[in-house]
Amino acid sequence: MTAHDLSDVPTIRAGEKGAVFVVRGDLKRIDADAYLVPTDSNGTVEDAWRFLVGVDERGGTRQLWEHQDELSRQGGVWLGPVGERSLMAVDVGGASRVNSVDDMTVRLAKSLAIVDERLESWVPHDRARPLLAMPLIGVGEGQLADETGDVILEVLACIREHFVERPPADRGFDVVLVCFSDSDYAAVQHARRSVSSPELPAEARRWLDPLVAHARRGELAVVFGAGASASLGLPLWSELLADISRRLDDFPMTAQDLATLDPIDAATILIEAAGTDQFATWMNDILGRDRHSLTHGLLATLRPSLAITTNYDQGYELAAEAVTGRPVTVLPWDTVTPGSARILKLHGDLQRGQIVLSRDQFVAMAAFRRPLSGILQERMMIGHVLAVGTSMGDSTLVHAAEEVRALGQAVDPLNPRATSGTVIFTSPQPARARLMQGTFDVATAGQSSDLAAVREAARDVDLFLDWLAMRQSSDLSFVLDPRYRALLTDEDAEVALRLEPLRDHYAAGHSGEPSELDQAVHAFLRRLGGV
Repeated sequence: MTAHDLSDVPTIRAGEKGAVFVVRGDLKRIDADAYLVPTDSNGTVEDAWRFLVGVDERGGTRQLWEHQDELSRQGGVWLGPVGERSLMAVDVGGASRVNSVDDMTVRLAKSLAIVDERLESWVPHDRARPLLAMPLIGVGEGQLADETGDVILEVLACIREHFVERPPADRGFDVVLVCFSDSDYAAVQHARRSVSSPELPAEARRWLDPLVAHARRGELAVVFGAGASASLGLPLWSELLADISRRLDDFPMTAQDLATLDPIDAATILIEAAGTDQFATWMNDILGRDRHSLTHGLLATLRPSLAITTNYDQGYELAAEAVTGRPVTVLPWDTVTPGSARILKLHGDLQRGQIVLSRDQFVAMAAFRRPLSGILQERMMIGHVLAVGTSMGDSTLVHAAEEVRALGQAVDPLNPRATSGTVIFTSPQPARARLMQGTFDVATAGQSSDLAAVREAARDVDLFLDWLAMRQSSDLSFVLDPRYRALLTDEDAEVALRLEPLRDHYAAGHSGEPSELDQAVHAFLRRLGGV
């Protein structure tokens, strides 16, 4: 079987000089190299951005009044490191109560140029390009909330034009736009689809169209491994073991001694030396993070029916909770809560102090493989599984996939069932692809195992996930909200106008018990952002 080429997705080729990603979530939780802070020409910072700028000597939100001249002159000011984050302050409010979308985007364009200058020589340690995280600006204290649709169109155009105007060899930085509300996110994705709809090649459509359809129907489950957390700077396995060995008193082995062993055997020795509880505490110290990666954010934004991982960290949970506003159900420990995101952790969880690392732990886990495999197999049989950031070499994943393939062959050997999933590798894996033939579609994002090439390939996977989320989004929770009217075509605006009297009637409320029809109409209008 020949692996598909991920570059068939148009946005991957278009993003070579810089890309804008869109996630639903919380700016506080996403990991990036720099963050955009909204302010005005006076340097006023609202309390909502305290987590970025910090506090002053009185405990209030730090203000940027000392930067008034720079903000007035160039629209923004590079603040550099503030706490653990590097910040770019942008004047989104202007110098008076009169602000305009055009004026604000001019200041944004100047600020992006400043970021370019500052990040020109920036070499990120754990990702291919520097990443700037920003909120949807100007729609809060920037006084442009009533023109949110125009803001969305102009901000996207401003970032897009900034990247298009780069010299051909300039690789620059990427931007992630973090949307705090469902309606903002739906509106942004709607705007992107209206200007980003190049046709897919016929061969690509054969495997991408079904994937998008499954995602739209809520039938998509995601599987991910260490690759999803790589940009958080988590240590390699050898580095992790070396760190733990240095914490042991009078430990007779060196990191080089451990490196000669199978990783499971090395972990077994360290767990015996440290004790299970102490080892788990050290693992949490080393691997614990309070932010999630861009990959985690994109996966959570897809709102999969289930996430499955071999990771111990909480990256996905942080991202998913920011999307839904509810605690995440972590299996197999938690009871499923309606409306919450769900994740199945095959190798344990840091916060619970239960992780699978040593040989005896892997042996013990074999007894639980059947119910864990069954959860994955159910997703494969009735939906579709998308795997990223994983080699798919974990025994539970391999056995589950093999049993589904064998079942399909036994039921109808002459007419094999459609593939049950899609796997995306960041380097060529011809042997693994051959083993997966008939069960998974396989796509490759990179052509080399070199570290720099793998990081570029990981970025391509993020571009793919961003494209998938854009194509998946069918939420129309903005169309009856007048703030977004600029995003509607003339025909759609006419439909919205005809629905306005009905919207106003239900928005006003009425006495008495609503009938079933009343409830259905109210729900319909709510899905369109009307009430």
